[in-house]
Amino acid sequence: MRILFALLLGLTTITVQAGAPSSFSKAKEMLYTQVYPSHGYTIYTGCPWHITKGNKKVVDLEACGLANAFPKKQMKRAQRVEAEHVIPASWFLKKNGQWRQCAIDAKQHHKNARKYCQKHDPEYRRAHNDLVNLFPSVGQINADRSNKPYAEALSGNKEKTFRGQGENGRTIVITSRVAIPPKEIRGDVARIAFYYERTYGLKLSKRQNELFEQWSKIDPVSQEELARNDKIKRVQGWSNPLQK
Repeated sequence: MRILFALLLGLTTITVQAGAPSSFSKAKEMLYTQVYPSHGYTIYTGCPWHITKGNKKVVDLEACGLANAFPKKQMKRAQRVEAEHVIPASWFLKKNGQWRQCAIDAKQHHKNARKYCQKHDPEYRRAHNDLVNLFPSVGQINADRSNKPYAEALSGNKEKTFRGQGENGRTIVITSRVAIPPKEIRGDVARIAFYYERTYGLKLSKRQNELFEQWSKIDPVSQEELARNDKIKRVQGWSNPLQK
């Protein structure tokens, strides 16, 4: 009887917790502790990360060979885990190719568009905090990647290559114009982009759309992607129907 009660209690807890994150802070908490068990590997480079006893999210740059990959002034952010929007949050400030009203209002009021839209546009807030699009990332790589379009060929200057080492090591190349993600996650990126297109009105450029179509075929859904998607559904109540 006690075992049955414990199982029912566990199911009840999942049901209560499931739901759209009410804020970005809540979304990050859910990402780091419920989608991932307080540790894992960063998306672009496969660096191990964990939460310390002091509740700090830290990356082990030494373990993935990136301890010397950043200048001294960037080391603090490089050692920090950040929640990366694989599809940049600025991309869905537009819906169906038109600026959301909240973005227009933010500009008129001289406010940060992302913050303003999270407060005033429920759909944007849901898109911004959707766990489908959030992954743990090396903080400084998140900053360098910014909102650059994806590509698989070099374009622009100031090229930076981050080559993670170890069993889970991956490589991302970032220039002044584009981000070239590791091959292992290109299909994942594509399917998230198509999900945002269908769910939140994201309008992809012809070039990005063609690239993502190709990536989705070359890199089909993996077991890791399936497991993550299933966990997200249990945590927030829905997931990406394209990642099945």
